[in-house]
Amino acid sequence: MTRKIKVFTLNSSIDVDNVNLFLKIHPEAKLNYVTPGSVGCFYDALVIADYGDDEDDEEDDEMEAKQ
Repeated sequence: MTRKIKVFTLNSSIDVDNVNLFLKIHPEAKLNYVTPGSVGCFYDALVIADYGDDEDDEEDDEMEAKQ
């Protein structure tokens, strides 16, 4: 499985809705939050999603087999 990271900035309820939609698509995602006052956080909050994509895993396996 390929590991991926996606970062969301939370400045409004629409941004929260985007995170919820992402979680419906990738329920295995593990979330970390960075809140205001944290080092390097200039937004209301950041959500960092660490997830994998099974489809990419199959493609990676095919590429490795060809090499």
